[in-house]
Amino acid sequence: MIKKTARLIIRLTSFVISSFLLVAVTLILASAISARKGVDLDWWHNEKIDSEFRASDSDTINTLGQYLAREALVFAELEALVERNSPRIDSPFLNRFQKGNDSYPEKPGQNFNRSAVKQPAVIKGGVLLLHGMTDSPYSLRHFATMFEENGFYVLNMRMPGHGTLPSELDRMQWQDWLAAAKIGARHVAAQLHSDQPFYVLGYSNGGSLALKYSMDSLADSEFRTPDRLFLLSPMIAVDSLARFSRLFYWLSRLEYFRHSRWLDIYPEYDPHKYNSFPMNAGLQSYKLTTTIRDQISRMASSGNLDRMPPVLTFQSLVDSTVITSAVLDDLYEKLPANGSELVLFDVNHVGELEEYILPKHKALLSRAMNEGSGRYAVSVITNRAENDPIIVELRQVDGMPGFKSRSLQYAWPEDVYSLTHVALPFPLDDTVYGLEHSRGNSEYPHFGRIQLLGESGALILPPALLQRLRSNPFYGYIEARVAESAFAGHD
Repeated sequence: MIKKTARLIIRLTSFVISSFLLVAVTLILASAISARKGVDLDWWHNEKIDSEFRASDSDTINTLGQYLAREALVFAELEALVERNSPRIDSPFLNRFQKGNDSYPEKPGQNFNRSAVKQPAVIKGGVLLLHGMTDSPYSLRHFATMFEENGFYVLNMRMPGHGTLPSELDRMQWQDWLAAAKIGARHVAAQLHSDQPFYVLGYSNGGSLALKYSMDSLADSEFRTPDRLFLLSPMIAVDSLARFSRLFYWLSRLEYFRHSRWLDIYPEYDPHKYNSFPMNAGLQSYKLTTTIRDQISRMASSGNLDRMPPVLTFQSLVDSTVITSAVLDDLYEKLPANGSELVLFDVNHVGELEEYILPKHKALLSRAMNEGSGRYAVSVITNRAENDPIIVELRQVDGMPGFKSRSLQYAWPEDVYSLTHVALPFPLDDTVYGLEHSRGNSEYPHFGRIQLLGESGALILPPALLQRLRSNPFYGYIEARVAESAFAGHD
């Protein structure tokens, strides 16, 4: 009887596993076949830049000067590819890979997709800025200006594979980005006296790198530990389905399925951010965030996280790129009582859309406000009252019960129901992504307010890409909070 039961369990287990594998293979093949029906791959999905920095280059490229010299080769190679593949023609269509086009990033005397150094006459401190996945240094240029105006040496650093071709993210590893960030951090720290503050500000994937660098520096005297971290929409966890990206990568080795290397294939009209997204980029995000969470847990258990610098994070409650709950559970709940603070931007509670907000977002906000460890401060940016677009800051100081309300001079714009992952680093008057900016004398196209009505499925671009808020009505609040934390006592 026991043997029969054992055999039955084995057969059932084998059946379940086989069924799971069959379903998984079917879904993967169906997705790969579906990918062939979309936009065809263009040259910027296939070409590669041979001179791009990799972690394996760290033995010969370990200073910022060497890194920037290599970056110059990268952009010279990119320009040659553009010349060869996209001859200059007059076209009404936006294309970042066509010289003379409005979306072409290289303008006379400037290219915001390249690393940038800002050095004031008198240095009071230093900051390393790390942009997000598919982005470029453009995304943090407003913070670069703010820090420079306050006497800080600023390195707004381009991460390898960014600002050039989306195909580059098809072959980058997260270790390449970390190696570059360490070069940048070492350089900024070297410009400072030991008593001058050193900060790292990271956005999205750059937030992951800022955390990884900081934790690594605690055990490596070669690198200076930041005095404080500033994080915007930090990537602490992503959808676990990203781990299966490698299956699509291997499948794409077959010519018929070469589209399956890409999660998204869209026209490249944005001068500073890729629209197309390779599977490998998602896989590297998954690997990096998994590594970070494991390291945070180990260091928290051993007590080594006690020396972690204070972390000030700004996070939208709703975020379709990263998992907001991970910021709370896998980072802040493990940080020591060191003066860290989590700022959450609530959804807009004006109008009838509120009742259509997913319940999980309300539950997460309630948990953040009522069930935290008490070792860090929590601030919630929310409506002053129901159906009132004016916002207030509700702040709970670490270890103290209750929230104190502070009036703010900001309001929700009409028809905006939440912030987004991509909106946080851009003010409303940003020349490319600002909601309130009209193009005027800007040399770049404007994507801040795109309103198109028509039938779904008619456009190559998905509605979500056009619907997503690209700038932050509360950017001034973030800038003021960063300034308050960064510059106090350093005048």
